[in-house]
Amino acid sequence: MFISYIEQQKNTDKFALKAAEHIDVLTYNRIKYNMLTEFQKKVINRVHSRLTAFEKENEDMITSFLQSYSLNGASMTIGESWNLRVVCGVAIPTDIYALLKSTGLCYPAI
Repeated sequence: MFISYIEQQKNTDKFALKAAEHIDVLTYNRIKYNMLTEFQKKVINRVHSRLTAFEKENEDMITSFLQSYSLNGASMTIGESWNLRVVCGVAIPTDIYALLKSTGLCYPAI
């Protein structure tokens, strides 16, 4: 699992650990870091970095239980949109998820 690899790197940042857990969920716990190709390692490290930053910047919105919010005629809906997906309960930007899918580890039938 990817979270084990991150913990071995002595990374204790809560957002980095949470992003690693989410990558494990999205890849069905298939990541055995030492057995990945160089391409897969590079992509997963890039996804981990970007997902960590996304979760840090948007923590309040991601952990909110509200689905929509309206105030004085302005409204906001939280959920899937053209640039955000919710996959297996994990909120992830569409471009980051597409990058992770390029590793071939996100398909349930492997």
